[in-house]
Amino acid sequence: MKIGCHCGEVIVDQTDNLPFKGHLIPDQEWFTNYDSIDDEVIDPLVEGRLDKKAAYRLSRLIISRLSRLVWQCPACGRLYVEGLDNQLRCFLPEGEPFDREVLRSRQNQIAHD
Repeated sequence: MKIGCHCGEVIVDQTDNLPFKGHLIPDQEWFTNYDSIDDEVIDPLVEGRLDKKAAYRLSRLIISRLSRLVWQCPACGRLYVEGLDNQLRCFLPEGEPFDREVLRSRQNQIAHD
């Protein structure tokens, strides 16, 4: 996917692990997401009704179905958010200097088991 930013930059989304792309889950869906993982993945896995591979797949599906995509232009900082109608909505940052990396991960804060 390529998004033509209003500033003239082209935002290219053709791979994974992009520092300018994110997934938005509305607060109204946040706990629904957790509950769905509990009900559809963890409980069936513990009860032996779901195997490990299916649990991985289903967990990812649950998280994905409630999220919308968001991209940030690295040049001007505009955010492009996928609307409820699947059309992109553009948001312009205010103030100077503005953060061009709001979607970049906080690698040092991610816990890995």
